[in-house]
Amino acid sequence: MAERKPWERRDQVLALELYVRTPFGRMHRGNPDVIKLAERLGRTPSSVAMKLANFASLDETLNRTGLQGASKADREIWDEFFADPERFLESAQSILMSEGEWPTRDEDSEPLEFREGEDTLRTVRVRKNQSAFRAMVLSAYNSRCALTGIELPEVLIASHIIPWSKNEKLRLDPRNGICLNSLHDRAFDKGLITLNNDLTVRCSPKLVVPNDIRGLFEGRIATAPEKFHPLPEYLEYHRDEVFEAA
Repeated sequence: MAERKPWERRDQVLALELYVRTPFGRMHRGNPDVIKLAERLGRTPSSVAMKLANFASLDETLNRTGLQGASKADREIWDEFFADPERFLESAQSILMSEGEWPTRDEDSEPLEFREGEDTLRTVRVRKNQSAFRAMVLSAYNSRCALTGIELPEVLIASHIIPWSKNEKLRLDPRNGICLNSLHDRAFDKGLITLNNDLTVRCSPKLVVPNDIRGLFEGRIATAPEKFHPLPEYLEYHRDEVFEAA
């Protein structure tokens, strides 16, 4: 295999699509998904793993100073993703489907957020988008609740910081998500808890819970993700617009 052949746009798109849904600790040449993509691209697993590391070096929300090597093309495809994640991921899926690979349904997808009777195509699109968002957010948190460490997929939610209904462009931005268990997700969604920029929990005066479980909320500090750290401006929006401060 020729390792010096240029990374075409197709290769870059598929590599970044793999990056956004892969836990940081699995971005190595032994990962079956890395091996599969390497075979598709006609490269070695080590080459693909290095490309994933290049993308990691571009995540400005994390301390990845030891990683270098990202090219101008890497930066351009990275910026393209964050400019419109939905369009980018649709492009990646189109490439995969044109090459005979059909996406599998995520059986652990969260409940859909649409009204009964909506058009079927919109229903499918919402499910696909929520599944993609869930995969990206859970991969960033290693499929663990950021507040409790719970690892049961059945109770984990990819919580939107800026709500799904408020900003279409941010619906699939993984920096607008945090992995929470269903209890904390509900409290976060209803503004009963919020997060400071340092990821400490703030509780609303409206949060009334028995003393024996209050420790599940007060004094908590969310575990930071290994990639796609929540942006301060997203957390600020939640504190200002969603949180029940009084």
